[in-house]
Amino acid sequence: MVAIAAFAILLVLGLAVGAGQRAAVAETDREAGGKVAERLAQAADARKRLAALRLPPGEVATARDLLVLEAGRFVEDCGRAKTWDPEGVAAIIDSLALVDGWLKEADESSVERRFATPDANPFPDAARRTAQALRDKASVVTARRSAATGEMPGADRIAIEEELK
Repeated sequence: MVAIAAFAILLVLGLAVGAGQRAAVAETDREAGGKVAERLAQAADARKRLAALRLPPGEVATARDLLVLEAGRFVEDCGRAKTWDPEGVAAIIDSLALVDGWLKEADESSVERRFATPDANPFPDAARRTAQALRDKASVVTARRSAATGEMPGADRIAIEEELK
């Protein structure tokens, strides 16, 4: 009987003090923080792999460099804000497949030219189209970084300042 009374008193004290709720919130925050860190690590790994690719000078390399820059800003800012955006992470990771596809096409075209064989998989304007796709991904990363971190675009800040005057 004493044990039941002691348990009841401890239960009432725990509810009154809110220790249980605080523990539950702390555990939820810890799990969410782990998920953010995991997703940002995936984005950082994809960014690192993109940056390490040796591409010939040209519009694909320039577009890749833009994406690497924006991906770095995304990872840093989201890490600071302890948040992430699935579209931004997906855009960074998907860019690896874009560059990989372009590299395979470039290798294939090189072999076809060297041995004077017909183009088995034609990909007209491969460099231009791949560069445009990478620039589009960089735009997505930039927009999603602003949305994820709550950062207000510069144009909006200036418009607010002008309106307040």
